[in-house]
Amino acid sequence: MSLKYAICLILLSQCAWAGDLIRLKSRTIDGAQDGLRRETPPSGKYWLVQFQEYPGARLRAELVRRGFRIIGYVPDSSLLLEAPKMADLSGLGARWTGPLDAADKLSKGLNDENSGTYLVEFHRGVNPRVARGIVRQHGFLVHETEGLIPWHLLVTGGHSALRDLAGHEEVAYIMRADPELLARKRVAGCGGPITEAGPVADYALADTGWLRDAQGNAALQYIFATMTQKLDANVARSQVERAFSEWARYTNLTFTPAQQTGAARTIDILFANGAHGDAYPFTSITSLAHTFYPAPPNPEPVAGDMHFNDAQTWGVGMNIDLFSVALHEIGHALGLAHSDAPSAVMYPYYKLSSGLTNDDIAAIQALYGTRGAQTGASDPPPPPTPPAQPTQPAPPAAPTPPTDTVAPTVAISAPAYTIVSTTNTSIAVSGTAKDNVGVTAVKWATSTGNSGTASGTSAWSATVPLLVGTNTITVRAYDAAGNSGWRSVTVVRH
Repeated sequence: MSLKYAICLILLSQCAWAGDLIRLKSRTIDGAQDGLRRETPPSGKYWLVQFQEYPGARLRAELVRRGFRIIGYVPDSSLLLEAPKMADLSGLGARWTGPLDAADKLSKGLNDENSGTYLVEFHRGVNPRVARGIVRQHGFLVHETEGLIPWHLLVTGGHSALRDLAGHEEVAYIMRADPELLARKRVAGCGGPITEAGPVADYALADTGWLRDAQGNAALQYIFATMTQKLDANVARSQVERAFSEWARYTNLTFTPAQQTGAARTIDILFANGAHGDAYPFTSITSLAHTFYPAPPNPEPVAGDMHFNDAQTWGVGMNIDLFSVALHEIGHALGLAHSDAPSAVMYPYYKLSSGLTNDDIAAIQALYGTRGAQTGASDPPPPPTPPAQPTQPAPPAAPTPPTDTVAPTVAISAPAYTIVSTTNTSIAVSGTAKDNVGVTAVKWATSTGNSGTASGTSAWSATVPLLVGTNTITVRAYDAAGNSGWRSVTVVRH
């Protein structure tokens, strides 16, 4: 196979626009097979509509003219719409139309073992008073945390009521809440990656990356169009470049400086206030940044561009940490949507980060492969197989023991609560760990970058240093097969 032909095959496979599919985290709907085109519009106010082709600017303008409001984009060719009373989709190429099911709105990370703290996302535009009334109707307590995304509510309540809550059409998605959201007086959230057709919905399965070459690599450029005045330019540049390097450590990505803005496969980085030339002005200081998805679905030159709100007080390890925010936004620029895992960098709320988590690494490697693993026609041919040599019959092999896949369980007995506060510079943490074979080690790590090994295994203890602010301590137990289980506690040091 020629190199040129191999490249063509890879490009065609990556460019294929799976227009027949509606990709949700809960399921994939085949618009060509699942009910074909529904002639009768669904009841209710919110419609998931799949079109026969990507909903371009002309189609979206016609939807707005007919009274629809575009709420979000769902790969590969669908929109979540708020429908007017006299809704009409005739002549617009609608292939499939229907509501979101309650199951579509429940994160797979929700289970009976969760702490009972949840993040409830409503469709954008739902009246906040209506949203609060809905969650309270099902016995949930609303926690008014400053800085929450306007269409999010932080609630505590019973797991058994989640399905009924998800049955309300105003509810978009429910996921586990990061304990830090309860502990911190102020938080900062990300509205999600932006596409030309609208923001990507959190219930959508969005994983469109940049095209790769025949060897499986993706080469991208970046350029700083404007710099912040809140930090030394060299410091700001180094923090963003450090974030690029963190993503490149784990997968087949390369980032090199560009010579001009607006070039193809180039991430333009700018710091701006208020309106700055796109459809998403920074109208509030609570918004830190936004990022455009790769191409497709976004066109060049906007694809992958990252915009930071220069009304913020940017810093390094303090104020608004530029590295942590850039690490999250680069994930969107590379094609990742939000993660439901509270510990992940790609969770909808920013946190002070020192690097990627296992969840983030698995997601980026699913798009671009493991670093160093290459495919394509240019790979060197394998060496010729030597002729077989006569050998003596091998003795019967001993039976292979079954593989241990059972993860240890961890319990934290002290402190007694999952969220505590203190003025001390350290805290004593202790508990127990169990495994079907045996626990070999118990290790701890904090969200502020400290880590260590606890004393003991089945009964363990550790003294963990604390920084001023929120410290999430994760304790993880390991067995001999490499399986691990974890528990965490959040400590706020005043």
